[in-house]
Amino acid sequence: MAAIDHWIWIIICPIIAYFIGSIPFSYIIAKWRTGEDLRKTGLGNVGGLNVMVKSGFNWGLLAGGLDFYKGLATIIAVLAIPFDNTPLACAGKYWEITKHNLIYIFVAMAVILGHNYPIFLKFQGGRGIAVTVSFLVLTNPLLLLIFIFSMVVFLALTRYVRPSQFLAIFIGTPIAFFLRFSPPWMVLTHMSNPFITGLFVIGISLAIFPKYLMAFIGMFKGTEYQIGKKGGIIIKDTNKEST
Repeated sequence: MAAIDHWIWIIICPIIAYFIGSIPFSYIIAKWRTGEDLRKTGLGNVGGLNVMVKSGFNWGLLAGGLDFYKGLATIIAVLAIPFDNTPLACAGKYWEITKHNLIYIFVAMAVILGHNYPIFLKFQGGRGIAVTVSFLVLTNPLLLLIFIFSMVVFLALTRYVRPSQFLAIFIGTPIAFFLRFSPPWMVLTHMSNPFITGLFVIGISLAIFPKYLMAFIGMFKGTEYQIGKKGGIIIKDTNKEST
């Protein structure tokens, strides 16, 4: 099969991915189960955690799972389509990059932006963690384990959920540039270069950072919610930012 090499796909694919990311599974489930708008109740979050709070663990797990597979299906499609894997003219020996690589990175960012700022909900969405995890599962499972370990450490030390999530991704970003392990499906699709993995993690970090900025401010002000010592979520913030 001939490679798809026109530059227009670097624009078209992320646009399609944004609309896929905008599908608000959590909102739909909560509205169906309780009739409530997740943007105006609980944690103010259009995500699986808020569905868990308002509708129960199983429904929250379903919502998070659908968000996870939303990201996974989109990125698998990008891997499966034979986009051009010829290195760009500006590519070097240690930072080889192709159009396929760029589409992969931009599509991942677009799905997260769609999830966090869905056009169907007036751009009020979640924080993209389930989607991000789906990308890491496919791109580099070892990097995902590093992310989970870092998040657990930060969470144990601070009990702050949202800052711990972002700090874990922040820690994983420089590691990604040196992590030479890649699953076979990434090698076969010419996506195994650590440089590409590093750019990929930077891309998803930039996509989710705006949603975490207020969480960091709230942490220092003492208004950010935490995990309680005996379990459960202690909600302190009043700005209804999502998780």
